[in-house]
Amino acid sequence: MKIDSYSFGVITIDGKTYKEDVIILPNNQIVERPLPKGTHIVTSQEISILVKEKPVIIVVGTGESGIAKIEDDARGLVENSNIKLIVQPTGQAINAFNEIKERKAGLFHLTC
Repeated sequence: MKIDSYSFGVITIDGKTYKEDVIILPNNQIVERPLPKGTHIVTSQEISILVKEKPVIIVVGTGESGIAKIEDDARGLVENSNIKLIVQPTGQAINAFNEIKERKAGLFHLTC
């Protein structure tokens, strides 16, 4: 799985374009975030979706300017599962995601 490109509000993954925040599961399934559009908080509910899939690394893109934040409970959930967490503005997070060879999952906020 490769993220081909990203610009404010748009991400292209393996040739398919999405205009909503996305979650990428370790099996390469792509799903829209379960929370309402424009949410700037990554919740433990969202992170639990990723943790259940047992990746080695979870990458979170916090938006173009890095405005989105991760709830403390969500961070704790990852730490308690012995999963590495990378949190960066979305452009940087995508670069990291594409370089990772281990079993990975990602959540990418596309705006802000």
